[in-house]
Amino acid sequence: MSINRRELLLGGMALPWMLGCDEKGRGLRLSGDDSQSAHRLRTQDFPAPEAVERLKVLILGGGVAGCTAAYTLEKQGFRDYRLLDMGNEVGGNARSGRNAVSAFPLGAHYLPLPNAEEKDLLEFLEDAGALKGWSPRGEPLFRDEFLCHDPEDRVFYEGRWFEGLIAWKALGPGDTDDLRAFFHFVGTLRHKKGRDGRRLFAIPLDQSSRDAEYLRLDQMNFADFVRGQGWHSPYLGWYLDYCCRDDYGTGWQEVSAWAGLHYFAARDAERGEGATILTWPEGNAWLIRQLMRRSQDRWIGDTLIFRIEKNASGYAVDGWQTRKGRALRWQAEALIVALPRFVAQRLLPEHAAPDGTLSYAPWMVANCTVDRLPESAGAALAWDNVPYGSASLGYVVATHQNLRRYEGASVLSSYWPLATQKPAVARMIAGLRQVQDWERLVLADLEHMHPGIGPSVKAMDFWVWGHAMIQPRPGYIWGQDRARMQANPWPDLVFAHSDMSGISIFEEAFARGRSAALHVLKQRQGQS
Repeated sequence: MSINRRELLLGGMALPWMLGCDEKGRGLRLSGDDSQSAHRLRTQDFPAPEAVERLKVLILGGGVAGCTAAYTLEKQGFRDYRLLDMGNEVGGNARSGRNAVSAFPLGAHYLPLPNAEEKDLLEFLEDAGALKGWSPRGEPLFRDEFLCHDPEDRVFYEGRWFEGLIAWKALGPGDTDDLRAFFHFVGTLRHKKGRDGRRLFAIPLDQSSRDAEYLRLDQMNFADFVRGQGWHSPYLGWYLDYCCRDDYGTGWQEVSAWAGLHYFAARDAERGEGATILTWPEGNAWLIRQLMRRSQDRWIGDTLIFRIEKNASGYAVDGWQTRKGRALRWQAEALIVALPRFVAQRLLPEHAAPDGTLSYAPWMVANCTVDRLPESAGAALAWDNVPYGSASLGYVVATHQNLRRYEGASVLSSYWPLATQKPAVARMIAGLRQVQDWERLVLADLEHMHPGIGPSVKAMDFWVWGHAMIQPRPGYIWGQDRARMQANPWPDLVFAHSDMSGISIFEEAFARGRSAALHVLKQRQGQS
């Protein structure tokens, strides 16, 4: 199969499913979103719909925002809706895989502990069973099996492992002084308020202060801001770059200073003070299952939306079902568009963002099945194991939450934000790589941390995300283009996606999906 440049840049990744073995008999699999169908959006060579289903509300997109919209409608007792998605399972970049050893994430793999003011998210987590109760002071008490077990993380620095992501014992005074100064600075921002009385950095981020003094930080990149404070430690630079690549898929020189500070100052919990995250072997796919518990019969997968038309009855939405080889139509009175914005604007070009506004980070996730966990001197094997200076983010241990986590086989989920080139170039290179290319890349990274680990790796599953997440580049979060994207084009159509926030985290997508569902219900109540 040939892959051309236009295909690689259009949608997701034009990747075939590739199965094979290397010369050692190691099982290899390379996969990604089925974007071959999506490329037909350019040609619109679809047949006429065979049938029409009429309903009140239609949700397009089965990522976190779309699933949250469905969950919210169900909570309000509203069932006259459908959720359509191109994939064969819901979840977007929170999907997961499974083999004989363990479930494992294909994308997002944890949720930071919510702040007390995130009451809607806490209510969902209680409904999902992630909370075991509340303290006398009204603080949430999370189930122990979902809190990341100790040790949470460690770093491989200069040939040794250190607990935590800062190798304090190996650093000189120049590094430690800058690190402490930075952490003190963001600590002062954590609960500081702007002149409008709002927290400077909040979740959801649209609840943040509009104090112009701090919004100006969105116009510069994070690296320039940090260096402008006189902090030049190479280790601090690596650490902040790592954090930006982890949450945003983008290096700190490409992330706005406001977004970089939001990573540290928006959450109450600080790293190093006990468990700070919730996680599961399958990652955030666990959260998706809880969102969809009541909605499975409302979801229709394998449906590529190729046309949206506004008419007197609301919206006619046409979708192509690849496996069944047919087109269907849904006639809905109201529409929640929970698709990535670069896809949504192909269907609704009159509401497209200006050229250059949207930029997406490509990723690769490699799930490596090992017959035994790696041994190493120094800090004990952690959930998150990070090599200093690597192009990867290291790996998380999928079986870390198990009671017998150190025994037998496991799956190491290796994360690779493809951030060393511009996104379009990185997508092209990723699309041209063969499964053996990814194998060599990941094995070299693992061997760097664990010499001799190669024979223990029995299988490798690679998943490539062409447009994994929106990039919060300078000027995007508080610029005019995102502000215009917030507007609902019509009262009975609302966009819902973390693209609308500029930061691709579960909390933002959850807030967008919930807000969209409540908006549609409010409009319907007004009509009735």
